[in-house]
Amino acid sequence: MNPMAILGITIGSVVLLWLIITVSKRRARRAQARPTSYELGLDAMVAGEREAAVRHLKGAVREDPRNLDAVIKLGDLLRQRGHVKQATQLHRELLVKRRLPKETRSTITQCLALDLAAAQRWPEVIETLGALGKPAKMPTEMLILLRDAHEAMGTLDLAIAAHAEILRRAPAGQPTMAIFRAHMGHIAYLKGDTAKARAEFLAALKEDPSGTAVANLYLGDMAAEEGSLDRAVVFWMKLVADAPERAHLAFERLERAYFELGDFGRMLSVYEDVVSRAPSSTGALNGLSKMHERKSDMEEAERLARESVKHEGDTAVGHQRLLEVLIAAGRFEEASRLALRFVAEISAAAATERCPFCGESRDATHWRCSGCKAWTDAR
Repeated sequence: MNPMAILGITIGSVVLLWLIITVSKRRARRAQARPTSYELGLDAMVAGEREAAVRHLKGAVREDPRNLDAVIKLGDLLRQRGHVKQATQLHRELLVKRRLPKETRSTITQCLALDLAAAQRWPEVIETLGALGKPAKMPTEMLILLRDAHEAMGTLDLAIAAHAEILRRAPAGQPTMAIFRAHMGHIAYLKGDTAKARAEFLAALKEDPSGTAVANLYLGDMAAEEGSLDRAVVFWMKLVADAPERAHLAFERLERAYFELGDFGRMLSVYEDVVSRAPSSTGALNGLSKMHERKSDMEEAERLARESVKHEGDTAVGHQRLLEVLIAAGRFEEASRLALRFVAEISAAAATERCPFCGESRDATHWRCSGCKAWTDAR
C-alpha cells in the first residue's frame, strides 16, 4: 500500500478517535450537570415541597433500588403525609431483605417505630424499639417514644422508669417527675385503678405540692366515692390552699359536700379567703356573690359579680353571674340590655380552656393535652 495512503488512514483514525473521546466527555459533562432524581428529591425536601420530594424519590428508587437513603427518606415522607401503611411496608422490607451496617439498621428501626406509632400500634412500637437495646442506650427521641408507648399501653411503672432516664438527660420541654407521676395517677384513675392512682398522686404531691396541687382534686374525688366526705373536704381544701388560681375546680364539690355535712355556711369563709389571696379568681368572686345573694345582700352580690366580669376573660362566667343578680333583683330591663351586649361580644370559645400548642379544647384538670400530647400547666 502506498505510504501516503497509510499515513492518511492513520491520521483519519486518530482524528476519529479524538472526536469519539471528545463527544463522550461532553456527554459525561452534560450528564453530570443534570441533577439526578435523588438530588431533586433532597432539594424538594429542603424546600418543604413534600409532594415533589415524594415524586422524585420514587424515581430515585426505581433508578437505583440499592439507594437506601432514598428509600428511608421516601418512607418518612409517606408517613408524614399520612400514608402510614406504605411507609411501614418500605421500612420493614429494608430490615427484612437486606444485610445492613449496624448504624443503618438502627436508623431504619427508628423510622419503623415512628411509622408504627403513627398507626398507634403500641405493642409493635415497644417490640421494635427493643431492637435498639436497653432504654439507657436509646436515642432520646426513641426513649420518649418508648415512654409514650408504655403510657398508651397502661404499663405505667415502665413509663415512669423511662421518664426518669429522660430527665437524667435533661432535654427541654419535658415535665418534672412530680408532674409526670401525677399524670400517671390520672391515667390509673380513669382506668379505675384507684390504688395505683392514689399512690402516684401522693408521690407527686410529696415531690412538689405546689406544682401538682390538682392531684388533691382527684384524691378528694376518690375519698368521696368511698363515702368519706370529711376526708374528701380535706383534700379539696388543700387544693384551694395550695393553688388558689385553680381553686374554682373544687368549689362545686365543696359546696355539695358542706351542704351534705350540714355546714354550707363554711363556704362563705372559703370564698373570702380565696378572693383575698387571688383577687382575680372569678370562681371565688361568683361563689361569694351567690352567698351574699342568699343573704339578700343584693348590693354586695352585684358588686362582686361586676368585679368578676372584669376578670372573666373568654369564660363569660362573670356576665352570667351578673345577669342572675339583676334578674333576682327584678331589674329585667337592665338584664336584657346586658344580655344583648353580652351575646354580641361572646366568642365561640366561651367556657373552655385551650391547649396553648394546638388550640384544642382541654380539661383544666389534665397535665397533658389529649390532642397533640403537649405538656400543659395543670398544676
